[in-house]
Amino acid sequence: MTASGYLRFPHINGDLISFTADDDVWLAPAAGGRAWRLTADRAIVAGPRIAPDGALIAWTSWRDGPAEIYLAPVSGGQPTRVSYWSDRSTRVHGWTPAGDLLATTAAGQPFGDNTWAYEIPVGDGAGRFSE
Repeated sequence: MTASGYLRFPHINGDLISFTADDDVWLAPAAGGRAWRLTADRAIVAGPRIAPDGALIAWTSWRDGPAEIYLAPVSGGQPTRVSYWSDRSTRVHGWTPAGDLLATTAAGQPFGDNTWAYEIPVGDGAGRFSE
């Protein structure tokens, strides 16, 4: 019997795989090899998605309370919070071909299951929000 790993929400982009484990976002070479931890918040994270150009990664995190979206360079560095919806349904879903972030949330809606989709332009990674 093989041991099962605690790897969740895998996403592959080119030669890189992102996943979550131990409440952090990790990256690993798709060809195999050693994985490295991108975050060390020890907060629940979900759905990491690597940008089409492979330079940025976005994920959903509960580090500040309700679910919010964070962004960081794949090469490492301080994560940037790019959403301020304070809604438990907030999720990262992916990227547009142009490199804008796709997310959903029920913020401002009367019911939690009424989510809206948003495109968040990230430009240089600063995470400028626009609807």
